[in-house]
Amino acid sequence: MALGRSSRLPSLTGLRFIAAAAVVAQHASLIWTHGHGESATLLRLGFAAVTFFFLLSGFLLTWAWRPEQPVPVFWRRRVARILPTHLVTLLIGALLLAAAGQAVPLRAWLPNALLVQTWPPSFDLLNPGVNGVSWSLCSDLVFYLLFPVIARRAVSIRPERLWAWAAAAVTAIALIPLLATAARAWLNGPPFGLGVTLRQMWLCYAFPPARMPEFLLGVVLARLVREGRLDGVRTWHGAVAFALLYPLDQRSPLLFGIAAITVLPLAALIAGAANADRLSRPSRLAHPVAERLGALSLTLYLSHYLVIEHGDALLDPYGTADGLRPLLYTAVLVGGSLAAAWLLHVLVEEPLVRALNAPRRRPALVTLPDRQKEIP
Repeated sequence: MALGRSSRLPSLTGLRFIAAAAVVAQHASLIWTHGHGESATLLRLGFAAVTFFFLLSGFLLTWAWRPEQPVPVFWRRRVARILPTHLVTLLIGALLLAAAGQAVPLRAWLPNALLVQTWPPSFDLLNPGVNGVSWSLCSDLVFYLLFPVIARRAVSIRPERLWAWAAAAVTAIALIPLLATAARAWLNGPPFGLGVTLRQMWLCYAFPPARMPEFLLGVVLARLVREGRLDGVRTWHGAVAFALLYPLDQRSPLLFGIAAITVLPLAALIAGAANADRLSRPSRLAHPVAERLGALSLTLYLSHYLVIEHGDALLDPYGTADGLRPLLYTAVLVGGSLAAAWLLHVLVEEPLVRALNAPRRRPALVTLPDRQKEIP
């Protein structure tokens, strides 16, 4: 069964902004700790947001999949969606470091530019590169490269077998931190904090194949929703389930808090929002303002850390801000992040996506008059 082209899903676009805002909140906590580490409470919220985006990527690609679309065209369109903004924010990050008097060697920016920095076990999440948040694009790039093959397999799964595939993906998500915990002796090295090593975090959080089960669950979730197997799920079901499980997530071992505990509530959240659009249920997430903010999610994600990190260093260079000043700095830098996201969206993302996705025109054939075709 081919999925084909389907209707828009504005509620999911609105949810994208909420997830991006969660990541911004996590990194904005650096302002309050004077750069000495992010809030432990918000750290898990950031983890959940990343899991949400990986699930959503699989869901949306499957929802809009057209089997007749040539694979090179699909790849070009997906790369056009992320690469221009990524490279521009990387360049801005390098210029900001240079302006601060910090060296930007080739090894610091080239793997980042090529989106291969998270593949080696030496990848350091505590010092992830020029624009550290771009690490997740390494996984996105792998998803895009493999998706045409995955999609052809996914659309052929019989509806009654979809639950088994979903269960297999959830099981894989739970097994990854379990295996990383059991293999600590082989994943030893510098500490990340909270009882785990950097290599354990690399394997569970940044290594692209380890995030593939979340993407695959999103693929299967799209099929389940389209087949009407989750019609009873509403957005608030996922929101309530997430709120109830989040305290458990906070108390769980760090590796299990990356995705294993929150993945099912997040999947329900996505299914509920998709159902609201598909079944014409009222949804505040589909409000034009929410949808417009959701359109800024990629540029907000890729620009906010640069604004917060370098802006905080400028506003509070000695880490001595107290009283109401951290609150004021937070408001200024979050507002600056939104402004930067809007500028990137309008000046970089939208025009370059249009240009790179424009139909390729073949040169017109010139037909000569019959008398000019004759060989003298």
